[in-house]
Amino acid sequence: MSERLSINELPASTVWALRELGLVGVDNSVSREHVRTLGEFVVRFAGVPATTPIAQTPAPSFNGEAHPTAAPVRTRARRGPTKAERRSEMTMQISRYLQDKPGVTLEEIAEALNAPLTDVTAAARPVDWLILGADELVQPTVRIESDAIVASRDRARAALLAASLMAKPLSHQSYTALLREGRVKGPSVARIVQLFGSWTTACNEVGVTSGEPLRSNYERTWTEDDLLNYVERFLRDTAFRGASHQFDQWRSTVNHSEKVPSLGTVRNIVGGTWNDIRSQALRRMRAKWDV
Repeated sequence: MSERLSINELPASTVWALRELGLVGVDNSVSREHVRTLGEFVVRFAGVPATTPIAQTPAPSFNGEAHPTAAPVRTRARRGPTKAERRSEMTMQISRYLQDKPGVTLEEIAEALNAPLTDVTAAARPVDWLILGADELVQPTVRIESDAIVASRDRARAALLAASLMAKPLSHQSYTALLREGRVKGPSVARIVQLFGSWTTACNEVGVTSGEPLRSNYERTWTEDDLLNYVERFLRDTAFRGASHQFDQWRSTVNHSEKVPSLGTVRNIVGGTWNDIRSQALRRMRAKWDV
């Protein structure tokens, strides 16, 4: 039979643990084997105990006897905001700054906030659609159009050239008739106007006589300036993040009160990639800082 020890010989914290495990006998003794096993468990799984002694507060047991309560968990006192909290606060500062200075660069933000550029770069990611790169401050002399727009223009040119062999001058009515008859394959008149600005411009680009002017319903509804104004409004809406796939989502939220062009229309008329269009709109917004 295992030797038994009186709990009066044991530390208060050990006595508490043994009572919780139901290992203390009615005579307030405990098996030495149980004490040894408990000690091994503590060493293996509880780590090194705190060196600072912690006061034990007696608590009544079910049989009316007092025994120590569990030692409270020590927590390190906070010495200030965490790194994540500091970054979040800087993000808010940048967001407020961008409301007044859309189109600013990261370098300008770092100077304005008197903060390291590396910290500003990390904190600005959640709001970076309103920030221009240092290499985007000047409008490029050559606009690079998306592959899809280039392919659409080439397809339209080929269709106009093919149609001009069967109708001279090439009016929009005769072109539409050739499309319906299946003698020519190409984009519609409305699409050609989107791509080139007008029917006459499209025909002139491939050396084809255009015939009579288009009806007014084939003319462009928006100018490039109109479209960039819509892009500016979209970029300022903090409910969105300035991504191209969100433009038509934003459009659906305002279309009940006014007619807003689709992203496709913006791309067709303004030209270039979405990043080109966004940068162009931000340069316009930047130019209005002091207006």
